[in-house]
Formats: sequence, C-alpha cells, structure tokens
Amino acid sequence: MTRGKVHRRVLNDEQREWLCQWFPTIENKRLAKAMGISLYKLHCFARELHLTKSEEGWRAIKRRQTKAMAKTNERNGCYDRKRGHAPSEATLEGNRRRWEEYRQGLRELPQDTAKRKHPKRWKASLKKRSENRKEMISKEKRRIIYGLERKTKLKVVVMIPYTRSQLHHRCSALKRGYMLDMDCSEGQPGRYVIYFDDKTERSELFERNCIKDGFTFKRDE
Repeated sequence: MTRGKVHRRVLNDEQREWLCQWFPTIENKRLAKAMGISLYKLHCFARELHLTKSEEGWRAIKRRQTKAMAKTNERNGCYDRKRGHAPSEATLEGNRRRWEEYRQGLRELPQDTAKRKHPKRWKASLKKRSENRKEMISKEKRRIIYGLERKTKLKVVVMIPYTRSQLHHRCSALKRGYMLDMDCSEGQPGRYVIYFDDKTERSELFERNCIKDGFTFKRDE
C-alpha cells in the first residue's frame, strides 16, 4: 500500500512580499481570509518569514477592535443603561439566555475557558491582579493616614499603633474596671475613649493622666 503525496503549499515571491508588507499592521483573520488559508497556515508562514506585529500595528489593531466592539454594543443597546435609559429587550433577552446556558452547563464560563486554554497566562493575570490590588490598598491607607482625599471606595482598615504610654494606660484601665471599645482601628469613634460605670474604681489622677495622653472618659450607657 502506497501513501499519497502530501502537497505542501508554498508562497510565491509576490505572495511573500505581500505578506511581509501587511502582516505587521493587519489582523491575522483578515490576512488569512484574503489569502484563502487557515489561521494555522498563516502562523506557519509568519514563523518561516520571521514576521511579527509592530508596536504601531498593535495599537492600530486595538483601535479597530475597540471601534468594532463599540458599534456592536451600540447596535445591541448595551449603552442605554449608562445614558440613563433602560436596556433594550434584545439585550436583556441575550443576557438571560447566556446565563441560563451557563447554569445548565451548555456554555463554558469565560474564566474557565481562560484557565483551560492558557493556564500559565491565567495564573500570571491572577498574580498581577493581586499585586495591583495590594498596591491600591496600600496607597489608600497612606491617604487615610496623611488626611488626603480618598480615590477609591474600598473598605480599608488602618491600624495606627498606640504609643507605649497609651498601651500602659489601656492596660491599667482594664485592671481598674474601665471598659474599652472592641474596635480600636483608626477612624473609629471609640479608639481613644475609655468607658466607666458605677462599678468602676475611678481615680482622678489616673483619668487626668489619660486625658493628657489623648483619651476621653464616657459613662457606659
């Protein structure tokens, strides 16, 4: 039994010159369609010719893709909510149908697709997202500490440590029967408040020293 010959497609000089001219700035799908070949074959030719997308070409491709997505969203009524209008019925029906397919397992979630097809890239994106969030929280904490205007709505708890004298006064207050607020984070009203009741062993000298150290005394209600 003899095997049939495999015919390998080869680009002629004109096709090679044309591909070298347009590959750096044009989308791969458009190039493959114009040449009548698959994306896989286009990638093979690009590797053989050592072709890559230029930085200017990537920017132009991103701009065209953004415009195309904007036209699609405009046609589907996705911008109505941002403009203060109710989304179109076609948009709502599409969202309902898509999420129903997700729940029934007929369609794979986008994050699951990314994890399956590109696991290394997915892990790198998660790591980068975590680092960006940590940096954003750190900056927001510094804004709170220095009294600057906040830039985000993140729920940030800033713990500014007590001084050694303040820690000593807090411990002494507990021993004398005073009460302290459980939430002593920065910005909370009870951070520098010491409460007392009728059973508290009060001392005028102790309370005066605590007031000098930044504390106030209130009766526990």
